[in-house]
Amino acid sequence: MSISSLTLSNFSRSTIQRVQTQIADAQKEFNTGRHADVGRTLGRVTGNAISYHSQEDTFQSMLDSNKLITSRFQLMDNSLTSIRNASDDYSKALINGTATGTGTAALIQSAQQGLQQVLGAVNVSSGGEYLFGGTHANTQPVKSDSATLTTLSGSIQSKFLDALGITDVSQATADQVNAYFSDAGYTKSGSATARSFSVDFFGTPAVPANGATPAVAAVPGIWDGIADSGGAVSSAYISRSEQIDTSVNVNTPAFKNTVAAYAMIGALGVDKMGDSARQALTTAAQVKLKSGQDGIVKVQSDLGVRQNRVDAANTLLTKQKDLVTAAYDRLEGVDQTEAGLLINQLKTQLDATFAVTGKLQNLSLLNYL
Repeated sequence: MSISSLTLSNFSRSTIQRVQTQIADAQKEFNTGRHADVGRTLGRVTGNAISYHSQEDTFQSMLDSNKLITSRFQLMDNSLTSIRNASDDYSKALINGTATGTGTAALIQSAQQGLQQVLGAVNVSSGGEYLFGGTHANTQPVKSDSATLTTLSGSIQSKFLDALGITDVSQATADQVNAYFSDAGYTKSGSATARSFSVDFFGTPAVPANGATPAVAAVPGIWDGIADSGGAVSSAYISRSEQIDTSVNVNTPAFKNTVAAYAMIGALGVDKMGDSARQALTTAAQVKLKSGQDGIVKVQSDLGVRQNRVDAANTLLTKQKDLVTAAYDRLEGVDQTEAGLLINQLKTQLDATFAVTGKLQNLSLLNYL
């Protein structure tokens, strides 16, 4: 039996192509640490690898989402801290700045600046969404334009004058001011109903019917004219089974009381009041400001609790992700050191095949005649 040089040449060419394919696969495995063709290598257990990859993607998606939630919490906490620090400073000014005309003028200016600062802080946004807007993330939580602030001041002053039955703030007495800013309110001469700042500014919520007692409609306050009604607090899943609130609604008492404290001083002409009435007003503002400060601390504490839950969820998600990653690594992974050695062996084999092919191509019958 004889083998022609043509047959040997074709065989060498086939070998070269096969070895080159093996080198390409080995090089891919060396670079990626994975089988070059997972489906061909794993066969019927390929579905397991696909499932592990899908689970890994789910866990990573949740980790990415939680990173955004943490960023939102940090921005909200920064805003709350700025509000709290400013109100701390203003609270001290209220204690020290009521004795003189110069002091009260500074108080009014600081109140107006503080009001703008708190409104700016609660209108903070990220990624085009207002963080204190709840599910109304595309709506500014509180109007803060100059026209709104002018209307706000005018509404506070007009309701104050009407409630006390006076025509100018200079006519207000300490007893009237104390009563108006109390829960019980002040009943002016000729009226049978008491009026209070809390009802005028915050309004009253609707009361549903209860048996024979009919429902009572909500009474809007000044606040309702500047703040969005606010959707529900937004929420998100931080793991497959755990859901948390991811926003703070601007209608929380912490913000309302802080805004009210600044607006009271900025709108009611404290510089025109007598000493006792001015002291009564600044004392009432201090109470509102303290209530706002306590509320903000509570909101920040709640944000801290939520962040701890996110951190705990991230720890669990990372462990779960590592487990599924290790599972598909066991199925798809290759020893990169062995892949490197195989590449060298195949290159040596290829060089040898090229050498044989070259010698075959140089064979000629004329060399033997």
